Amino acid sequence: MKKKLLMILFGMFSVLFVACSREEHVDPPIGLSEDNIKLSKKEASFTAEANTVTITTEYKGWWVNGFSLDKVRIDKGTVNLSADNFIFKNDVFEVERKNGNTLIITMSKNTTGAERILNIGLQSGNYFDNINITQSK
Repeated sequence: MKKKLLMILFGMFSVLFVACSREEHVDPPIGLSEDNIKLSKKEASFTAEANTVTITTEYKGWWVNGFSLDKVRIDKGTVNLSADNFIFKNDVFEVERKNGNTLIITMSKNTTGAERILNIGLQSGNYFDNINITQSK
């Protein structure tokens, strides 16, 4: 009788253990959003000469949250980077936003002898994205 009772208890615990095991479903991290900017292009490669690329988005409710050149953050000054139309000028690059969904990115000729990397950070609510432009030496 004791043996039968132990077998029943063992069976119940086994079923309980298997039934309560963790499922393989993984929820996305709290606070992150899906891509609602939908960039036409996230990367571009330029020669050492002056170059321009035009990038479009499907959504207009995003803003530029910063620039960095060779991992050094660039001060945005007084330019309103959330406006539908703006031009941000720097000695090395220019970023123009038109009609809320077009970015025109221009880099001057690279005479530094080193590769340059321009990063443009974009944000829409809790969604963050980047455009990376690599310019040859």
